[in-house]
Amino acid sequence: MLRTRSGRTLVGSDPLPAAIVALTVVGGMVDAISFLGLGKVFIGMMTGNVIVLGFAFGGVPGFSEPGPLVAIVGFVAGILLAGCGERMTSRRGRRHWFRHALVVEVVFLVATTALAWLAPGTSPLARDTITALLATAMGVRCATIRGLAVPDLVVTFGLTGALIGLVQDSGTAAGRQSARRLGVVLALGLGAAFGALLMEHAGLRWSLLSATAMVGAIAVAVRGSELP
Repeated sequence: MLRTRSGRTLVGSDPLPAAIVALTVVGGMVDAISFLGLGKVFIGMMTGNVIVLGFAFGGVPGFSEPGPLVAIVGFVAGILLAGCGERMTSRRGRRHWFRHALVVEVVFLVATTALAWLAPGTSPLARDTITALLATAMGVRCATIRGLAVPDLVVTFGLTGALIGLVQDSGTAAGRQSARRLGVVLALGLGAAFGALLMEHAGLRWSLLSATAMVGAIAVAVRGSELP
């Protein structure tokens, strides 16, 4: 990892930003996996799902799948679950809940991966269930990260804002601030490229397994670090 002369990483001495950037990479992977393997549905970018639903209501061929609506419902369920978790651990702080939120996400991803391996040919019901579980996991993650309010690191739901800030403030923003914004944009794009590559050469099951393993590794790393 790149470091400055003072020994601080580009995301600072706090390990949380690095974890969020790593999760953004996985978020790009999962969106690519879902769009290519679950029927034109996004797991993390609800704006995309609303647009896809608009296509369906407009009668565009190939956009009549219920996946986007299932994803939105699952995402909302994840937000509510994150809210309950934050309230239960409020005495320890939101950063303490972040550790637990990662465990919750891993549990949902393991269930999703297991279903993908067990469901022969991924039937429509299995596909929608996988979509719901993935979206719930992403809802937990995004709501938790939004609550942490780490500057310039708001993953998928703030990507447009990060890009605007990167360009508009390029002449005045501090180096680390610009690095964070650029990191979010690049992390999501690289994750999507990697997810598409996995889908092309390994298929849905192995792609989901890879994403689950990556989040699991991030969860282990975060639990072993000290969050200020």
